[in-house]
Amino acid sequence: MVNRITLHSALLLALFACSSISHAADEARQLFSALKQQVYQVRVLDTYTSDQSSIGSGFLVTADGHIATNYHVVSSYVQKPENFRLEVKQHDDTHLQAKLVGFDIINDLAILQIEQRETAYFSISDGGPQQGERIYSIGNPHDLGMTIIEGNYNGLVETSRYDRLHFSGSLNPGMSGGPAVNQAGRVVGINVSKGGEHISFLVPAIKLRQLIDNLSDSTPSSEYQRQIGKALFSDQNQFYSSLFNAKTPLTPFGELLLPGQLKQSLKCWGHAEESPEIRYSSFHKHCKSQDNLYIDSDFRTGTFVYNYEWFDADRLNTAQFYNTLEKRFEHPRFGNTSDKERITEFACTTHFVTLADHSWKVSNCLRSYRDYAELYDASLLMVSVDEYEKAALITVGASGISKQNALSLFKLFMESMQWKS
Repeated sequence: MVNRITLHSALLLALFACSSISHAADEARQLFSALKQQVYQVRVLDTYTSDQSSIGSGFLVTADGHIATNYHVVSSYVQKPENFRLEVKQHDDTHLQAKLVGFDIINDLAILQIEQRETAYFSISDGGPQQGERIYSIGNPHDLGMTIIEGNYNGLVETSRYDRLHFSGSLNPGMSGGPAVNQAGRVVGINVSKGGEHISFLVPAIKLRQLIDNLSDSTPSSEYQRQIGKALFSDQNQFYSSLFNAKTPLTPFGELLLPGQLKQSLKCWGHAEESPEIRYSSFHKHCKSQDNLYIDSDFRTGTFVYNYEWFDADRLNTAQFYNTLEKRFEHPRFGNTSDKERITEFACTTHFVTLADHSWKVSNCLRSYRDYAELYDASLLMVSVDEYEKAALITVGASGISKQNALSLFKLFMESMQWKS
């Protein structure tokens, strides 16, 4: 009897699951049929050859022909408008010229405009989705044609410096800039990136609403770099000001107390290193921001990282120990760009200082951004030098930071450290 009931229950569950899947598939088909004509492929074309430079997706958001997409989809045009032009491809393969009328580099959004006027366009949801709510992403993956992807909303990404929605669907290249809609067909997010299998991220729709509401006359291309520099400067200033105004948490590390996790958007981890071959032991702590800002395909900024190392070397003589420290005394490498047209060379200073009654060798380096003169890549490197068998090595790196904030950041690390009594 129990087996019959169990079998009966299993059959009912299977029928319910099949019914739910069928309903979801019907819902996706209906949404796609109703909305696909308002979704476009966004194309950046080389001015001289008309070859395709980059592609993404976009969607109509006003009756005046405004199309939303990601900034990173059109970044090559923003950086060199004289070398590229913009167009969109409609569902019927019609190609239309487009112009850029606004962008938000911090939230990775851009607004294009076409001359053609449309009566049907996407509505933007007034509120965010509910946890677990089914949502649908539309875009053109790998230039294969428009596709709809089903997934669930899983809340804001708690460890992100920038507001991002966690979407359980699988976004693919080419879908960037497309809409993510709820079951009513209203936009709740904009496709932006993929974080792994069935892990994707959306820009909240409220960020798009703010950009649309603040649209004015089209910004001349000669002002693009000034606008980007202003936005980057304001963003880093907000981030580091909040860090400086908060109480600095200290964490034990070797014989020191050092700044711990300074922001929720930083991920920290550690490991130890010991083997007979190297004749010393060390352990490490690394903290790094999980986000950066996309300026162009070869230029990113906005990272923040700091690393601690503690060395014990009772199996080395003094000369061997200091030789080991000298080899490890190296500034963090910035992998955000290698384009010398974008950045200057590093300018560095090195000196010896006394901090908390101990001697340190301290070096700092800065290089400026050629197009954004108020922003720098900055690094701090310091090692304790008054012990013969043990030492602490500290490195700090920040990209896209103002000179004043860089110096304040260095001061925070140098002045907040304490030796355990």
